[in-house]
Amino acid sequence: MSHRLWFRLDDVLPLAEHALACPVHRITGAQARGLTPLGAGLIWTGTSTGDVLVSNGLHGWYSEFGDVHTADARTWRHLSADRHGVAGRSDYFQGFLPLQAGCALGPVIGMLRDARHSGRHWVTVDIDPADGHLIGSDRVRVVEHRDQLIPADGRWIPATVTSTAVAGAAYPALVADGYISDSGHELPRFDRATVEQMIADLDTVHANPNRRSDPMPGEYPHLRLTGDVLVVFDEHDDGEHVTYRESDRFYPDAGGRYALGAYTWPWQRPNPA
Repeated sequence: MSHRLWFRLDDVLPLAEHALACPVHRITGAQARGLTPLGAGLIWTGTSTGDVLVSNGLHGWYSEFGDVHTADARTWRHLSADRHGVAGRSDYFQGFLPLQAGCALGPVIGMLRDARHSGRHWVTVDIDPADGHLIGSDRVRVVEHRDQLIPADGRWIPATVTSTAVAGAAYPALVADGYISDSGHELPRFDRATVEQMIADLDTVHANPNRRSDPMPGEYPHLRLTGDVLVVFDEHDDGEHVTYRESDRFYPDAGGRYALGAYTWPWQRPNPA
C-alpha cells in the first residue's frame, strides 16, 4: 500500500542541487537493487519514527556538528498508541529517487526548480513497496499547500492554541485529538474569522509605534487573504532593502477551516494561569 510523505520544498531542493553539482555519486544498496544507472539522486530511508531524504553526491553534505544533511518528512505522532505516520517497515525501508530520469511530467529536478518560481511549497513522495527500490518521478509531486494532516479517521476537538509565530497571542481552533506533529506541536485548523483576527493582530505587531517593542526584521510573518487563499510572507531585511517572500499558502478545507502553520509553526496550548 502506498504511503504519502510530505516534505518542505526548501528542504528538498538544496539536497537535489547538491546531488546535481557533485561530480561523483555513491552507489547505494537501494540503487543497486533497483538496477538504476549511477547518477544524481536522493536516497529515501525510513525508520519506525521518521523518513528522510539525503543526497547521494560525493563529497557528502554535513552540518557543522558532523551530521548528514537531510530533508525530514513532516508527519504525525499518535500520543497514546505510540504510532508514527511513517512509510518504512522492517522489510522495506530504503529507495532511490533519480533526479534526471523522467516521465511525462519531466525529470524530478525540473519539477523542483520550477516549483521555486510558481508558489508551491510542499513536495510529496509516494512510497510503495510494489515499486521495489526505485522511486519513479511519477511518485513525486510539488504542490501549493498541504491537504493531508492526520489519518482520515482522526478526530478534531476544540482548543485554544498559541505560538511564537503569532507573538504569543492565543486563538480558538480545532486540534487533532491525540495527534501531534513529529516535532511535538499541535495541529490546528482555524475558521476564517479567526484567521482575519490573526491578520489584524500581526499587522498591529508590525506597525507598533513603541520602538522598545518593535519586532526584529523577520521575527513574525505577514498574513494576507486573497479571496479564499491565505498566504504567508516572510520578511527579509539586509540592512538596505526589505523584501517579502511567500513561504506558504493555505486553502479552506471542506469545513471552511485553514490549517495555518500545521507542521511548520510551533503551536501549543497556553499554560494554565
